[in-house]
Amino acid sequence: MKNTFVLLAILLLTACSCAAAGAPAKIPIILDTDIGSDIDDAFALALIMNSPEFELLGVTTVSGTTAARARIAAKMLWEAGGKWRQVPVVAGVPGSKQEINQGSWAIDFAGPQILKESAVDFMRGKIHQHQGQITLIAIGELTNVAALIKADPLAAKQIKRIALMGGAIAHGYGSDLQPVPEWNIKSNPAAAQVVFSSGIPIIMAPLDVTAMLQLDAAARARIFNQNTPVTNSLSALYHLWKGETPTLFDPMAVALVLDPTLCESRNVAIQVDEKGYTHLMNTLPANVTVGLSTNPSVFFEFYLRRVAR
Repeated sequence: MKNTFVLLAILLLTACSCAAAGAPAKIPIILDTDIGSDIDDAFALALIMNSPEFELLGVTTVSGTTAARARIAAKMLWEAGGKWRQVPVVAGVPGSKQEINQGSWAIDFAGPQILKESAVDFMRGKIHQHQGQITLIAIGELTNVAALIKADPLAAKQIKRIALMGGAIAHGYGSDLQPVPEWNIKSNPAAAQVVFSSGIPIIMAPLDVTAMLQLDAAARARIFNQNTPVTNSLSALYHLWKGETPTLFDPMAVALVLDPTLCESRNVAIQVDEKGYTHLMNTLPANVTVGLSTNPSVFFEFYLRRVAR
């Protein structure tokens, strides 16, 4: 009988070890966001929280009143409960004043996960801790990312890749087919120049694959009727946002880390000029994998399958 118990224990341990060995490693990420102005950042964070492939190491905020943005992100994580209450949130250096129309939702929030250190120091510490593993998802202006690259070039070389929403190749906002300086790039072109010339691998979701991602009323109802902590937070933030139909610019940058086939992409050379235009430079070596076209219905099927199961 004793030998039988020993054999069973060995078999159980072997099975557990095989299961653990077969489980795919999670993707460690840091989200750098200007959550609180447009609503798409909140939808991007919701996608991250509903994607088990990710290990969210922290959230940093950028642009304008970064402390107010940090409170929004932290409250959204806190409301979800469990492990999300352990995810640190760090405000970047404040910038010029900007409207944060969702700020009232978290105006008095003071969760313990909001850290006092600088965003750059936080990112630097995590990158050194997880050398060569972290994907930095940047869905606001690139101020924090550029500051990190300049402050600690060694840490920058240890970033696995940057996935960003920004720029325009052959598309503007809405149905405009003329490229324009996209908001995240033109808000700080000098920072974007630092990032695009850094040598760090970049996945770029420009207006070409995001400007057409309008979340219609039926899809919004499907999400908000889930009645989960995450979708309830989304609903509250949506109703504070001054708009009706969100364009899910930022979630595409998140989605491309999970499923690159959502866009037809090419490896190209991109240069940023002083006005925030992102130019294709055919004579230079590629520095970016850029999404050039997408099927919105396929993207929304992917998004809704995760956030509105």
